[in-house]
Amino acid sequence: MASIGEAQRQLETALATLEHMPVLSPDAIAYTAHALDNYLTVAGGTIELLARALKDNRDPDVVRWLEGLKRMTESMSHSINQLMGTTAHTDFDLRRERMDMAQLVGRCCSFYERVAARKQIRMIFEAPAELPDAAGDRVAVASVMDNLLSNAVKFSPPGSTVTVSLRYEPPGIVCGVRDQGPGITDEDRRRLFQRGATLSAKPTAGEPTSGYGLAVAKDLVTRQEGEIWCQSEPGRGAEFLFKLPIFR
Repeated sequence: MASIGEAQRQLETALATLEHMPVLSPDAIAYTAHALDNYLTVAGGTIELLARALKDNRDPDVVRWLEGLKRMTESMSHSINQLMGTTAHTDFDLRRERMDMAQLVGRCCSFYERVAARKQIRMIFEAPAELPDAAGDRVAVASVMDNLLSNAVKFSPPGSTVTVSLRYEPPGIVCGVRDQGPGITDEDRRRLFQRGATLSAKPTAGEPTSGYGLAVAKDLVTRQEGEIWCQSEPGRGAEFLFKLPIFR
């Protein structure tokens, strides 16, 4: 219990220090902040599920610890949102490695199932039994998936389905994230991947959105010799797809 209290004090000190730090690398900060925001969304959902499961626990420390975790994630989200108003371009080098896309994308889907479940959204993952390995940076691809899955859940109504699919389309691997939300208007389509773009569609549960996620995703995919695009009709959902080269 003492160690948890000490960890909380250290985190609060770090967050207070972070708010007064000068901007040293706007590009890297924008990328990292958006990724952390997505991870905190999942962490916050997990904490809520734990709070529900343990609501009848007689140990007062359990309730206090969960409340502390909730306050910390909210505080971190607030600090991170303050860092998001920067450019979405990133300068750091990306690796070119062999990736099992079915495994990587499947794990990302499992990660977001809890978030989707909070809105009664079903998540489906479809992949062929055999699929060539892709070439790219697995951390960057995970970040792209974070952004696409986060948006799909944010803009989907309760009771709908988010479908993630993989297919081999020579000379690369295509990953698609399809939702049943409001779709993309023609006007929004022209600004989809612009930094800081605010679209007409609104998250169905009032979730925050920075307008940088798709810009980050496009930058990361393009720098891996890939491409990203959207297929949508207003009122009929949207599918965001990206294609990466196969590993040779």
